[in-house]
Amino acid sequence: MEKGLYMKVGYIGLGAMGAPLAQRLIGTYDLCVWDINTAAVAEFEKLGAGVASSAAELAYRCDVLMLCLPRTENVRQVIFGAQGLAQGLTPGKIIIDQTSGVPEQTRDIARQLEAKGVAMIDAPVAGGVAAARAGKVTIMVSGPDSAYQTVSPILHAISSNVFRCGERVGDGQAIKLVNNVMNAACRLATLEIVAMGRKSGLPLATLTDLLNKSTARNRITETMLPAIVEGRAATNFALPLMVKDVRQAIELGMNAGAPMPVSSIALGLLQTGVNTLGQDARLEDVVKLIESMAGTRLRDDAMSMSMSMSTSTAATAGRDELTVGYVGLGAMGAALVRRLMKFRKVQVFDVRPDIVRDLEADGAVAASDLPSLARDCDVIMICVPDSTVVREVVFGKGGLREGLAAGKVVIDQTTGDPSVTRQTAEELRALGVALVDAPVSGGPSGAQAGTVAIMCSGAQDVCARVRPLLESISPNVVYCGETGYGHIAKLVKNALGACNRLIAYEAVAMGIKNGLKLRDMEKVINSGSGWSATFERVVPVLAAGGRSASLRLELMVKDLRLACETAMNCGAPMLIANAVRNAVEAGANELGGDANIDELARLFEARAGITFAAA
Repeated sequence: MEKGLYMKVGYIGLGAMGAPLAQRLIGTYDLCVWDINTAAVAEFEKLGAGVASSAAELAYRCDVLMLCLPRTENVRQVIFGAQGLAQGLTPGKIIIDQTSGVPEQTRDIARQLEAKGVAMIDAPVAGGVAAARAGKVTIMVSGPDSAYQTVSPILHAISSNVFRCGERVGDGQAIKLVNNVMNAACRLATLEIVAMGRKSGLPLATLTDLLNKSTARNRITETMLPAIVEGRAATNFALPLMVKDVRQAIELGMNAGAPMPVSSIALGLLQTGVNTLGQDARLEDVVKLIESMAGTRLRDDAMSMSMSMSTSTAATAGRDELTVGYVGLGAMGAALVRRLMKFRKVQVFDVRPDIVRDLEADGAVAASDLPSLARDCDVIMICVPDSTVVREVVFGKGGLREGLAAGKVVIDQTTGDPSVTRQTAEELRALGVALVDAPVSGGPSGAQAGTVAIMCSGAQDVCARVRPLLESISPNVVYCGETGYGHIAKLVKNALGACNRLIAYEAVAMGIKNGLKLRDMEKVINSGSGWSATFERVVPVLAAGGRSASLRLELMVKDLRLACETAMNCGAPMLIANAVRNAVEAGANELGGDANIDELARLFEARAGITFAAA
């Protein structure tokens, strides 16, 4: 067979995805098409493509046959059915299957073709129609290397993003299913958690901004949420096709013995969408389903869209004038203090003298007690395990209250309970003291690097006054509204981050149980629609060991409980987030609350019967 541009290429399946893929070949290759949709064929004929009268004729005329069909059963019929490709195939020809198919069924087809001297590779795509038109889809290719080398120029003419996924036919399709089930589960988790935030009073624009500045960002927060904010569609993908892909992924898990409880909830929600919205529903329409379930609208109204924070030049002057004290020098608090000390002196207090001495050696000023710290400082910042401890620090015996005076500001950076924070704010207001809740996201490393996201809420004038101080920690400050909304925003972020993590563990474990390589899944999904910042951070740790985060399981449990309680209180069901909470609670019981959250991976290894590092 002649290689390169002299190969004659046939394409079958000129639907929503197949058509733009095939169009990328016009003008570069001698393209011939066939499809049961005669109108689609006519459009290609106008563009200069050749037209075959049947699949058999197409196979007779072409060296390489490409297919993009709804299901593997359609592929089998087109190849082996009446007037199918098999009638025109001869040894040396190659079939490229771009269908999102069933890997084992595709392997069976490949074995039958191999007996006839015909090679088959699978090369499904991900990224959507717009990416296909632009030549930017992700193509996942697996099959014999000799066949791949022959057709590689054709695939690269369709897209520059071609990923080799091994020599076993079907592995490209399997990796696409891993990608798609992650996309679906992350999509529904994102929407239901954001619905909780919206029903609690946070604007979608604010949630979108903060999530995309945080470690909880994923492909959905980056593409779908901005589209909802702007009132446009992010994809035109058919909802029944997503149901098909997720079902096939779960069936892969079932057949291999890899449990997928979170993905199964996602499938149930998607199927509910098809059942209630109809067979013509698009993937975008799941927004309506989530809105109906939560009793809220995701898109902002005019009032919530107008919410913003004033940051005047006068307020900026406070950056150097304010004296600052910090209470709570754990891993996160100490990292935040070290960041602050790059710009100012900071008084510190903690019940652990050794930690205080370490920071004192780095330039911090040790306060003898909480009342004296409160008397000496204009702004007192707190980062402790939970809101109960915050109240003890402020109102307990020997607490800050004994040194507070009117005009001072307390900034609570704890991941806390919004209702308790609001109560604390009311009691401080009676003393003439303002409370700003400003929890952060990004971990100690992000604090030290100045890249954390800070979710700030409270009275606008007070937040404007302390914003320059917060910006000295990180420029990623998002104003979330009145007191308590910063904590709700942090709970939204933490709940989504936890979901992203467990979805990644579950899907990757299924892939490994089906013989996929961790490095192949990593390179594809990092550029695909299943990507999340968590996946990108976690997978190298799965392969090589180490830690992706510095968080104890008991704290993740606390955050998930607060998020789910907030959802219950406002009447927003979070099916996926609650399933994740249950799994993390079980993990904390099994591994111990002091275990790092990366230890959760061990549970997924045990339940799927795999070892991440060995893959």
